[in-house]
Amino acid sequence: MKPDFFTITMYPTVSFNKEEELGRLLDLFESNEKFAPTHWGNCETVRVEYNRLEILEKVISERTVSEVYLYRDKSVSYTGRFQVNWSYRSFMEFEFHKSIPEKLWPAFFDFSDQIAEIAKPSYGVTQIFWPLSYPWNTERERLQMWMEISSQPIPVRFFPNGPLGVGVRTYFSSHILEMFDRGFLLNSPATISELDWGGIGINLLHNPLEADIDTLLDSWLSVMEYLEPAQIIAVPSFDEDRMGVTFSPNVAWKDYLKS
Repeated sequence: MKPDFFTITMYPTVSFNKEEELGRLLDLFESNEKFAPTHWGNCETVRVEYNRLEILEKVISERTVSEVYLYRDKSVSYTGRFQVNWSYRSFMEFEFHKSIPEKLWPAFFDFSDQIAEIAKPSYGVTQIFWPLSYPWNTERERLQMWMEISSQPIPVRFFPNGPLGVGVRTYFSSHILEMFDRGFLLNSPATISELDWGGIGINLLHNPLEADIDTLLDSWLSVMEYLEPAQIIAVPSFDEDRMGVTFSPNVAWKDYLKS
């Protein structure tokens, strides 16, 4: 079974409307020939040949761009975007096509770590998505759907509900790290890394690329059960038609929203 797609989703705590930070991010993409962008745009409907100087000019000098889209249409293809002006609603997302060769999966996770080092996300999830059953027919299929949907913390789900869960690799920093408490996260039943930029990384397995979906799901359930008492992770609600999952805010996130 091959994955459907791969994603890197982050909520940065830095601004990319400054030349140093934006330059570091573009340097990262350009320095890896397997992930170097071929096109860029300032919205979903614009896609022109990648030009670093043009991006810097539009973002830094002219300040006419609030969001940058990056694309790659070669063997490792992706579509991604990030906002250049920082706010609590800043968002960054890259979706890689399923055609990415298995030999490059480790490089994909390394790339995610390098992006996180620059973006310093308050919350970030990097995930490999496997085919789902619609509707689910077994308890394991239901849990797998919960795991995969919670690993897509797009703004419309995240802002009203809080962190939806963890992915194969998850990053916490800033106010969300404080909400959980660093010591609590460090004791999670997973492979934990204290990152040089101040965040914490949670890896479900020491080597997730060699694990099957059942092993990954078991580890995910263990970590989610451990995190539940903090009352921060969003509460799932499973659709009656067995086709999806929706979320509502937990106690701590409700308090956060009030403040």
